Amino acid sequence: MEELIKYFEQLEARIATLEAEVAELKNRPLPEPQVIEKEVIKEVPVEVVKEVVVEKPVVVAAPIVEPTPVVAEPEPAVEPEPVVEEPVEEPKPEVKEVKEEVASPKAAIYGKPVDDIRQAISLGDRFLYQRELFGQNAELMQKTLTELNALGSFDEAVRYISKFGWDTESSTYQQFIVTLHRRFG
Repeated sequence: MEELIKYFEQLEARIATLEAEVAELKNRPLPEPQVIEKEVIKEVPVEVVKEVVVEKPVVVAAPIVEPTPVVAEPEPAVEPEPVVEEPVEEPKPEVKEVKEEVASPKAAIYGKPVDDIRQAISLGDRFLYQRELFGQNAELMQKTLTELNALGSFDEAVRYISKFGWDTESSTYQQFIVTLHRRFG
């Protein structure tokens, strides 16, 4: 218990000392502001700009527990770099050569020729052919399209698909034949 009383007495003495230091700091006169002149040469030719910077002193209160001297150094004035706007060039329009393609009579009937049968089949037709011609077998359809692409003529392609025994009168079959015409011309 005596140690505790002694500790509080020391603490009261320390608080009194700190209060006296704070009062002294409050009564201290503020230092005069410093005026710094500096010449700044900008990138504009033959133009000198003088800039006056007034720095105010920084007063920092000492911490209550342990006072430590605070030295505040003024930050150097930073000048913003001049913004130079560069003219914006508008893009020149591209001149494209237009080649007129003479459509063959078959292209007018069946559509534009393709190098791969898959290019001629829309997503909807792909599902239609898979369902009605290939019995929902996507793997068989892909294999058949690959083998048809490898053939050299429309007649070879028709002979190849005849092995499936499809109804040649159905609209789906007729649509598939149009697709083969686009591939083989």
